[in-house]
This record gives sequence, structure tokens and C-alpha cells, in this order.
Amino acid sequence: MTPVLILAGFLFLVAIGMPVFAAMGIAAISGMVAIGETSDIMQAAAYTVSQAYTGFVLVAVPLYILVGTLMEEAGFSRRLFEFAVRWVGGLRGGLGIATVAACTLFAAISGSSVATVATIGLVSFPALTKYGYKPDFSGALIASGGTLGILIPPSIAMILYGVIAEQSISKLFIAGIVPGIILASAMALYTALSVRGVKEANRYTMADRFQATWEASWVLLLPILILTLIYSGVATPTEAAGLAVVYVLVLGLATRNLNWMGVWRATRSALATTVMIFMLLGFGRYLTEFFTLSGLPDAIVSTVTEFGLGKFTVTLMMVALFLVLGTILEAISMMLIAVPILFPITQSVGIDPLAFGVFVVLAIEAAQITPPIGINIFTVASIGAVDIRRLALHILPFLALIVGLMFLTVFVEEIATWLPATM
Repeated sequence: MTPVLILAGFLFLVAIGMPVFAAMGIAAISGMVAIGETSDIMQAAAYTVSQAYTGFVLVAVPLYILVGTLMEEAGFSRRLFEFAVRWVGGLRGGLGIATVAACTLFAAISGSSVATVATIGLVSFPALTKYGYKPDFSGALIASGGTLGILIPPSIAMILYGVIAEQSISKLFIAGIVPGIILASAMALYTALSVRGVKEANRYTMADRFQATWEASWVLLLPILILTLIYSGVATPTEAAGLAVVYVLVLGLATRNLNWMGVWRATRSALATTVMIFMLLGFGRYLTEFFTLSGLPDAIVSTVTEFGLGKFTVTLMMVALFLVLGTILEAISMMLIAVPILFPITQSVGIDPLAFGVFVVLAIEAAQITPPIGINIFTVASIGAVDIRRLALHILPFLALIVGLMFLTVFVEEIATWLPATM
């Protein structure tokens, strides 16, 4: 009962507006006092929080965030969008499909959902509305396409899951490729089938397409470089992140899309995001330690075993839990709370750790577009004049696609595990 009360207290503190990391700390300390772990409690808390930062792989987090902010500052998203428009813009709903394609390409560089929505949205939203796409649908499309930023590698969410569940970051990165392609294709297909009364984009010749490809080639080369280095074993995800920062920095300065003031702004933005994530990670580690000492994960596993709950029932309950938590918590906080509790349960019903990693990232994607606090929704609303309530209605089909892929990943695990098995 104590862990449940502490969890309820944590959610209450978040609901009344307390910063999530502070709510985690207060809940963890209260829980430790409740179960009698009071010996040098503040010193123990400081030690546990500091231990959360000892993994070398965490160095990749600020580096990939910096790659995204540098890309945003350099304005490379416009080249990616133009490349996508020239290749698929002539199809039915082509401009919408191009938006999904641009989100996919930028996601493979930035590793950030919000960065993908912000940068691609600034370019694509005016173009979509110009060609007759309704602002509400355009906003929903951009917000949903932006979720690909944490599924397709490199993914900051995958790194954090790997640290929590003690899984290979390289294999998790590769595990996200096939599900990412499936989700992007499903979003593009839905867009093509659902749009009505929009203008066709300009028809482009092969010469136009090759010109756009050449102009975007140096940007397109980056995700290929990152994945090749990791897949071949030449570099770790952390080393690949460092090389990616150097690559974008040199490319931006050489093409004069970046100046040193822009580099400073990108660095400052990356620093602020990194501090936020690391505060959550540290205090989340302490809250996880309380749950472990209280025996909550073991109790839940025993309950699942005692009642004979199968994989389908457990998966259904996890989907429902993540969707509910997504209306209260922001994505990273949700993962830090849920994964330590749910991971032992998934092992007890035979869910592969890589498949569960993709499942969790998909759940985070769903949370980022789940009303009322889906961060992607508010990001899009800040870009264009969009009514959030109507946008939320247009979000629902995209949300259904993500949830469908969550189930598919669990019951057809090869979607996530086949490609890493070839490494």
C-alpha cells in the first residue's frame, strides 16, 4: 500500500504544478521514511542521484541534443523539406507525405521530437496551408510526424531506456529503424487517403529532383554516417555522437549557415535541455530505488504470475497505463517512472527487452501527442494559428497508428529484433 500512496502523492504534486524532478525527490524521500530507510537519508539520496550520472554512454545525450540544436540553428530543415517535396510532392496528398518524409529525415539526425516538430513545422506549416490543407490537420500531421524524432536513431529516449534497463544502446538504435519506417509509411498512407480538396504541388523534373538531392546531400549523409559507424562496430553511439557534432559544426560554418553566435545559441539551448533531462534522470533513479526497496516490482510480478495473466492482457494494461500517464506526465518522466516497474513484468511474460524498448518509445510518442499536455501539440500551436481542441481530434487517427504499432511490436517481435540480430 505504501508504494501506491507514494506514487499517488507524486502524481498529485505534478498535477498541482510542482516541477517533476522536485516531485520525484519529495516522493522518494517520503517513501524512504515510510519504509524505515532513514539512516543518513540525505547523504544516501545524494549518492544515489550522483550514481545516475556515472554511465559513459550518457555523454551521448547532450551531444545528440547539440546536433539537433545546431541543425535547427543552421536551418538545414528547409533543404530536407525541399528534397522531400520534389520527390513525393506530385503524389496525392504529396505535400503532406513530404512533411512526414522531412520529419523522418530530420528525426534521423536530431533524435528529438520537439526539435523535429519545431524545425520542420516552421517550414512545412505555411506550405501546407498555402496549398489548401486545413490548419488543424496540418498541425496534427506535423505534431505526429515529429514523434518519429525519438524512434528513428539516434534517439535520446533509446539511450535513457538502455541505461535504465541495462540494454545495448547500439542494438536499441538499430531496433528502432524498421518500426520507424513502418510508422512513417503508415502516416504517409493515411495522409494520402484522407486529404481532400487540396492543390497539387508543382510537378518537378528529374533534373529538379537531382538538384534538390545534391543540395541536401551533405545533410542526408549524416544519419547514414551515424548508422554505418554504429552498425559496423567502428564507433559506439557516444563516439558517433561526437563525430556528428563535429560534422554538423564544420558543415554549418563551411556553408555559412552557421556563425559563432548561432553556435552559442545552439549550445545554450542544448545545455538547458540536457540539465532538465539529467535532473529527471537523477531524481528518477532515487524514486526507482524506493520502489525497488519497497518490493513493488516483485509484488506486481507475483500478482501477474498468480492470476496467470498472459502477454496480451499485460500488453493491454501497459498500453492503457501509458496513455493515462501521458495525460499527466511529460514523456521522459513517464519512462523513468514506468520502466523500472514494468520491465520485470515484461520479462515474466516473455517480451524481448529490445521489443519492449521500442514499445516504450512508441508509448512516449503517444504521450507527446496525447491531450491535454502533449508537448508536440503545444509546439505546433505556437507555430501556427491552430485551435488545440480541433487539432486534438485530428490527432486521434495518428495516435491509433502508434498504439497499433505498439501491439504489433510485442506480438511480432521480429520487427524490432531482426535487424539488431544481424549486427
